[in-house]
Amino acid sequence: MFKYILFDMDGTLLHFDHDEFAREYFTLLGAKLAHLVEPKRLIQQLLFSTEEMVKNLDKNKTNEQVFWDHFTRNLNISADVLIPVVDQFYAQDFGMVRRVTKSDINVRKILNTVIGKGKGIVVATNPIFPMAAVKQRLEWAGVADIPFHHITSYEKSHFCKPNVEYYQEILQQIACRPEECLMIGNDVEEDLAAGKIGIKTYLVTDNVINSKGLEPKADYISTLAELAANIEKLLSGD
Repeated sequence: MFKYILFDMDGTLLHFDHDEFAREYFTLLGAKLAHLVEPKRLIQQLLFSTEEMVKNLDKNKTNEQVFWDHFTRNLNISADVLIPVVDQFYAQDFGMVRRVTKSDINVRKILNTVIGKGKGIVVATNPIFPMAAVKQRLEWAGVADIPFHHITSYEKSHFCKPNVEYYQEILQQIACRPEECLMIGNDVEEDLAAGKIGIKTYLVTDNVINSKGLEPKADYISTLAELAANIEKLLSGD
């Protein structure tokens, strides 16, 4: 029986074109930090440092620590200088990215059904963003008031998708066995990786990401609307 339902964020709970989102985010962040570093160099290093987070498997370092160690060292700018400006960006400017996103009424229906069935909800977003950014994206999706049991972010996660260690850490944090969880997401590589450690997986097809052309190996596959229509039955018969 499922005790927890894990939900991906981008493309699952919140919808947008990833290229459009990236352009908007990079433009705003580049402008915010332009007095410290040339925008093009900033974005290149941001991508390199994010990749460093994704590759990291050191359980003694949070994703936040890995990112900032790599980012500040390669830009040769003190964290004491950069971090306050980036914190200000998320507090004052990141909200403008909302204009390229859209919510889906089926998301709230699904989450309310999960709660009604007495299951815990985990926001299993790839933890490459700070919690401030994650909470804003939940607000954009229209579900910020949902009582989530656990939300991953770069401050408290030590691994990223598609590493199975990311999912193992969630299981430890919620004290749950793999077979008691269901992972719902739209990324074939990142979200279905949960299946490698015995978590049941559900691929939503509205905004599928499959950059490597992998064969989708999910226990369930449907659109978000179909999931909304069938999730009560799914959770009743798990």
